[in-house]
Amino acid sequence: MTILFYVDEGGTGWNDMETNFFFLASFAIHVQHWSQMDREVSALKKELFSGKEPEDWELKGRDIWQGVGSFKKVSREFRLQTFKKISEAMSQLPCHIFAVQVNKKRLRETSEDIKDETGLYRLSFNQLLEQLNAYLKQSNETGILLMDSRSTQHTSIQDGRLLRVYRDWKSQKESSNFVELPLFGSSEFYTGLQLADYVVYLIDRSSKEAGTASGNTELEEAFNLLKPKMQLFKIPIFQHKIHFEDR
Repeated sequence: MTILFYVDEGGTGWNDMETNFFFLASFAIHVQHWSQMDREVSALKKELFSGKEPEDWELKGRDIWQGVGSFKKVSREFRLQTFKKISEAMSQLPCHIFAVQVNKKRLRETSEDIKDETGLYRLSFNQLLEQLNAYLKQSNETGILLMDSRSTQHTSIQDGRLLRVYRDWKSQKESSNFVELPLFGSSEFYTGLQLADYVVYLIDRSSKEAGTASGNTELEEAFNLLKPKMQLFKIPIFQHKIHFEDR
């Protein structure tokens, strides 16, 4: 059996000194449940905007929160309730969520090894790969990585950077349960990548809104719905809880 791992990033890069966090997250689902995921997310998108075809717009956490894109002309209350509806739908899927949170400010204070964007990606992607591979071995499954492409038709620098990190990581492993190199695609065509985008934005935004009154209740409810399926690793403070129960 094969598990699909959809991966996306959130937060800000190493050179942004104003914000503290960078995230990588993966939405994971068995290939046998892919059609269920696609069908149920399409039904949710149809429920949200009955006048639009589900494949004509993306679920993007940033758009929902900021009221842009497909959510430009809807109320804040509707947008906040959308977070809860998406999390409710995802909580019913037989899926898992893996995420790495890097506190850049604390990392600068505790490590001299990370000096640029490449180092940040290497650290976070290595950690994510370790967790995904451990889960595959525990489950005796194979896995395929599907990455949200950051490249344009003119450049492949960012995607190439992740491929190099993956190759370096795999060269140091005696065995890996991943099949092939990571595959890259555009989130507008992949439901799983849209869910990965939602997850990483929800984690990022929840960390920013903690302790504030602005939308905190709705975001907390949405986040808590997914916590039983989530494994979150924090760098440099290493804390995690593991919940692998399908619902």
